[in-house]
Amino acid sequence: MEHYTKSLPYELELTSRVLHEAAKCFFEQNKFPISQEEFTILDCLYMYPDIIQIELAKLIFKGRAHTGRFLKSLEEKGLIERTPGKSGSKIIIKSTITPKGLELYKQISRALDEHIQSANSIVSIDIKNVIKMLQTIREDAIKQFNIKFE
Repeated sequence: MEHYTKSLPYELELTSRVLHEAAKCFFEQNKFPISQEEFTILDCLYMYPDIIQIELAKLIFKGRAHTGRFLKSLEEKGLIERTPGKSGSKIIIKSTITPKGLELYKQISRALDEHIQSANSIVSIDIKNVIKMLQTIREDAIKQFNIKFE
């Protein structure tokens, strides 16, 4: 029997933790005024401009309250605006990126693209294929164990 610490799930977990810390360091070294988690929120708002908080939380695998704290921080920094709206009979809060937020988003995106391209040139694997396989593994685990982040 193979040891758990020699298994694919364990290696993926270790790699995820290391890459998360590396991203944190990248943001700190570049003195970006937001965290990697806040940038992830901006990225999602950029890709899905009409997304509501509960859907955003599901997309980034964070609880609704945790997501709300990130949104509040971004709003306090003037990078997003949150305005009440209606969806049917429900009152919702819409989050939109401000011009200042869009400028910062694009600046960080350019820096990340350069960094990722540089890192990808060192690794001789098909990155798109790896991403697709990781998505399949994640979706299978979510389905098999009914995983929800709330």
